[in-house]
Amino acid sequence: MRSTGASVAGAGAGVALAQMTTSLGGRALPCGNGSKVVLALGAGSAVLAFLLAAFLPRHRPADPVAAPAATGAPSAEPVC
Repeated sequence: MRSTGASVAGAGAGVALAQMTTSLGGRALPCGNGSKVVLALGAGSAVLAFLLAAFLPRHRPADPVAAPAATGAPSAEPVC
């Protein structure tokens, strides 16, 4: 998943920079605004990822009282 996201982000950044070019000596170069747009897109993606991660359920450890019975460890209570 991470490599897919990096590939998509790289392609998106390339498209944004390719669309925002200026001509200098007959060559097309990315302008300063293109870099700002790419940085803004990255920052927006980071904020969106943070908000999505904030709503994920958290891992809660098992109840320490119920844990010995669940693992099959002998209990302190006598068996009659």
